[in-house]
Amino acid sequence: MLIESGLLTEERLRQSLSEARKNKQKLGQYLVRNGIVREPEIVETIAQQLKIDKFEPGLYPVDIDLAKLVPVDLAQKHRLAPIRKKGSLLTVAMTDPTDINALDAVEMASNCEVEPLVCTEQQLNELNGAIYGKYSNYDGMLEDIEELQYDVDSDEGGEAASAFEDVQVRSLQDMAEDAPVIRLVNSILAQAVREGASDVHIGPEKDHIQVRFRVDGRLHNVPAPPRAMFLPIVSRLKILGNMDIAISRVPQDGRFSIQMSNSEINVRVSTMPTIYGESLVLRLLDMSSGAFYSLDNMGLHPSDMVKVQTMIRKPHGLILASGPTGSGKSTTLYSILKKINQPDINIITLEDPVEFRVQGIRQIQLNRKAGMTFASGLRSILRHDPDVIMVGEIRDSETASIAVQAALTGHRVLSTVHTNDAAGATTRFMDMNIEPFLVASVMRVTIAQRLVRKICEHCREPYDPPPQALAFFGLDKEKGIEFMRGRGCFNCMDTGFKGRIGIFEVLMVDRQVQDLIVKRASSVEITRAMVQARRLRTLRVDAADKIRKGLTTVEEAASAVMG
Repeated sequence: MLIESGLLTEERLRQSLSEARKNKQKLGQYLVRNGIVREPEIVETIAQQLKIDKFEPGLYPVDIDLAKLVPVDLAQKHRLAPIRKKGSLLTVAMTDPTDINALDAVEMASNCEVEPLVCTEQQLNELNGAIYGKYSNYDGMLEDIEELQYDVDSDEGGEAASAFEDVQVRSLQDMAEDAPVIRLVNSILAQAVREGASDVHIGPEKDHIQVRFRVDGRLHNVPAPPRAMFLPIVSRLKILGNMDIAISRVPQDGRFSIQMSNSEINVRVSTMPTIYGESLVLRLLDMSSGAFYSLDNMGLHPSDMVKVQTMIRKPHGLILASGPTGSGKSTTLYSILKKINQPDINIITLEDPVEFRVQGIRQIQLNRKAGMTFASGLRSILRHDPDVIMVGEIRDSETASIAVQAALTGHRVLSTVHTNDAAGATTRFMDMNIEPFLVASVMRVTIAQRLVRKICEHCREPYDPPPQALAFFGLDKEKGIEFMRGRGCFNCMDTGFKGRIGIFEVLMVDRQVQDLIVKRASSVEITRAMVQARRLRTLRVDAADKIRKGLTTVEEAASAVMG
C-alpha cells in the first residue's frame, strides 16, 4: 500500500523489513520511529486502501466499562483498544486493522462482532491508558506513581454558594473513591507527565468532556472519558487537593503532590464554575531542584550573556525580567539565582506560588488571606538580613517603591514586570511614580523575552518560508540560508516541534541609558538610541539569529515577536 501511494520504494521496504526484524519491531513502528514515513500518512493510506474509517477522538469518548469485555493483556498483545459497543457490534481501534488473528481473538473474548478502525500508535497508547488505567502498563509510567499525598497549603475558595447543593457529598465521595475513577485520574496525570505537559485542562461540554494538555505552550486534545465520569473525576481531584467537594458554584484552589520517576510533581488545582459544570485546570510543576534551566543553556547570545553575568555580580541594584505571561520570566530569575547561589549569600524569595524548591534559598509563599502581599512581605524580608531578594512580580507603586529602596540600600533585587521590551521596564517604573533619577540609580539590567518552540531534531527538513515572514526579520532566501521546519513525527506527536527556547533582548543600564531615563525618554527612544550605538540586540534580531541557526521556524518566531 505504501509503495502504491508513493511513500516508500521497494528497496527501502526491503531494508526497513530487515531492520525491523532485527529490532523486533513491526514494520510500521520502525518506519515511523526512524522518520521514514509519518504515522498519519500510514493511517491515511490504510484507511483509503482498505476503506476503513480512521479513529476520531471526538466521536468516541472513552468507555472504561469496555475493559470488562476486552482484557488488558489481550489489548496489549494485539495492539488494540475497545472504543464503543452498540448491540452486538464492538468497535476497536487498531494500528494494524489487517491483523485477522487479533480480530478473531477479540470476537472470542467479547462474544461480539468486531469492527476495526485504524489509529496511530500515540492514540492507541492514550486510549489504553485511559481505559485500563494503572493496570495497562502504559509505557511503564503508571507504575512510577509511588504515592498521591495531600499538601496542607490549600484554599477552599470561600463560603458555599448555597445551602442546597445539586448532589450529596457522601455520594460524590463514594464515586471518587471507586477504583475505576482512581485509575482514570492516575492515568490522566501519568500521561500528562509523560508528554511533558505544563497544564491539564478538564472542561465539561454539553454532551462530552474535553481534556487538553498544554505542551510547549500549545493546547491539544487527548481522548476523554464519557460525560458520566465527569463528576467523579472532579470530586477525586478535589479530594486530592483538600478542597470542598460540596462547593461547585464558586472558584476553589488546592494542591497535592505526586512522586513519579524519582521526581516530585506539584499539582495546583483550580476550579471555575461554567454553564455545563466546573472546569478544572491542573498546573504541573516539577519541584526537583535541577528541573529548571541553567543560565548557560537558555539560548542567550554570547554578547547578552556577558551583560547578564556582569550585572548580576554587582553587589546591589535591580535586575528585571519582562514579557507577557508564560514567556519564561520566572525561569530566567531562577537561573540567575542558581548562578549566584553560594553559602555566603543569604537569598530570600517572595513568590506566588513557589514554583521550584531550591536548596540553600529561603523561599516564602504569599498568603493574601492572612494579609501577606508582595509589599508587606518585602518589608518583612528586609528585616531578615538578605543579600539577594527575589520578588515574584512588581505590579503596583507600593511594591515598586520598596524594591527600589531595597536596591538603594545595598541589596540585589530580582523581579518581573509585564512590558513588551527591555526598555519598557524602565518607563514602567516611572509610570508607577518612581522618580527617574531613582530608576536610573538602581536599574542594572532588564531582560525582555519570549518563548518559541524548537524544531524537532528527528524530523527537521528544509522548506521555503513565506516571503512576507522573511521580510519581517530582514532575511533573504538568496543569501544561501537553509530554512528549516519539522515535518512531524512520532517523537514530536506530529507537531514538528519538541521543546522550547528563549528569544531575548538584554538592556544594560549604562551611563547613556541612565541619561535617557533621567530625561524621561520613552522606551522607543531608548531602544532606538541603543540600537544605533550597537549596544542592544532586539527581540527581532535575536529571533532572526535563531532562525538562521535552524532552531525554530520563521512563522513560529514571527508569532512570538509580533504577538
